[in-house]
Formats: sequence, structure tokens, C-alpha cells
Amino acid sequence: MSELGFGCSSFWAKPAFPESQALALIEQAIDGGITFFDTGPSYAAGNAERRLGAVLRARGGAGDLTICSKAGTHFDESGRLFRDWSPEAVKTSVRRSLERLGLDRLQVLHLHGPAISDLTPSFLEALAGLKDEGLVQFVGINSFDDDVVRFGLTLPLFDSFMVEYNVLRKRNASLLADIASSGAGAIIGTPVAQALFRPAASIWPLNKKTLWELARAVTRRRGDLRAARSYKFLNEVPGMTGAQAALAYVLRQKTFATAVFGTTSAQHLALNLEAAQITLPPDVVRRIEAAPDS
Repeated sequence: MSELGFGCSSFWAKPAFPESQALALIEQAIDGGITFFDTGPSYAAGNAERRLGAVLRARGGAGDLTICSKAGTHFDESGRLFRDWSPEAVKTSVRRSLERLGLDRLQVLHLHGPAISDLTPSFLEALAGLKDEGLVQFVGINSFDDDVVRFGLTLPLFDSFMVEYNVLRKRNASLLADIASSGAGAIIGTPVAQALFRPAASIWPLNKKTLWELARAVTRRRGDLRAARSYKFLNEVPGMTGAQAALAYVLRQKTFATAVFGTTSAQHLALNLEAAQITLPPDVVRRIEAAPDS
């Protein structure tokens, strides 16, 4: 599995982002050595999976790529999101994901933000049934709730956990280590912290993408926006961008399987790939570790 993974979600999945550019980014990621692709049925009401599926079909299947999708978060006919953890709903969701992706089997299925109360014995038995039927190979949990992840670690069914780790979530290093020591795969989400520390001028000129990102950050990430002010120095590290510095810090961790980022920029994709070869100066590492978490 590649050290970096590509997230097929967010604005990348939306119809407002041209499909030709979205598909080209996947091809660029593959050409750059990325083999792990993360998506989900709730992203743009299934459009994320359809776009990834278009590339997979053109390539004749997944081949040596690892495709990860999700279950538990659904969308209705109007595109509104809702949660349904019933075994029937999850199985239907998986089958529809396979259809959109053009696959017979999903290599990795992550439960998308479950509560501990959702992980009942009957539900876990149904998940094991998906493995037995050959619909999925590995089952895991995607959650930013430490308690859910730690509860999941007590259940032998789960093979992987996707958790948030970045310069604003340094405290989760211990969680990554616990996942790895359990024998499960640790997958990092939002490794660049959405570059919330970037200069304010970088969001100009405003367009559909930057407006969407700004609104999302203000409504969902206010604490992160405040904490990110302490990381403005990342934009001044010689020889690299702020995002590269942040990603290079994350990749210093050796207790993870892959770190998944998303982008709608071919340039940013190339820069992220380059970040895997960057060694941060010790003084930068010290400043990052001294700065506050969100």
C-alpha cells in the first residue's frame, strides 16, 4: 500500500468541479505511485464513487489499487444525508457502492462515523457476513471519536481504523500507535489539516471551491481555524510550502499504513507527492510540537 492515499470526496466529487479534471487527478495520482483510494457513497450523493468507478472501468478494474469505501451514511432522493445502521441498509449500501465503482468486491469497507451503541452483536455478525459473501475483504471504522476507535480495537472483526492526525491533532499519535500495536491498519485522515494555516491571501480570488471550503471551515472547524494561527510559520520554511511542511511532519510517523489527502489541484497533488521525500529541519519539528493542538 502506498504511503499516501487519495481521497475521492469533498469538492472533488461535486458536479461543480469538472469531471474531466477530477478523473485526470486520479490518473495523476496513480502515475505518481498512489495505490490507495478512499471514497464513500455519501460524497456528492454517490458522484464520488461514480467518478472513481469511471477510471477503474477504463483501466479494466482495480488491479493493484486498494479501494476503500464506506457505509452507514446514506442519501435520499433529494440528496439529503441520513444514517442507517441496520444490516439491510448497510448491505444495500455496499452493493450500490460496488455497482458505482464497477467492482465485484470492495477491498476495504469503513463504517462512517458510528457510535459505540451502533456496534451491536447482531450488526457485527452482519458485517462478518459481508466478508463471508465475498462482498468485502476488510472491515474497519472511520471515526474522529477516540472512544469509538478504542472500543473498536476490542473487537476482533475490525481490520483497520481511519483517524485524524495532523499538526493540529498531534495528540492522536498515541492512538495511531495503539492501532498499529493491535495489528490493525492505521489510516490517517486530513493529514494536511486542510491547510488552515495558509496565508489568508491564498483564498483569493473567491470562486465556488474557495467559498465552499471557507464556509465548511467556519461551520465545522472554528477551533481548528483558531489553532491554525499558531502554525503560520509553516508558510515560511525555506524550500517547501506550508502544506508540504505539515505533511512531511505527519509522514515522520511510522505507525500508519497510508495517509489520505484530497485536492482539486494538480499542482497541489504533485507537491504532496514531493513531500514524502522531505526531511524537516529539527527546529521546525520542535516548533510544531511546541505549538498547541486544536
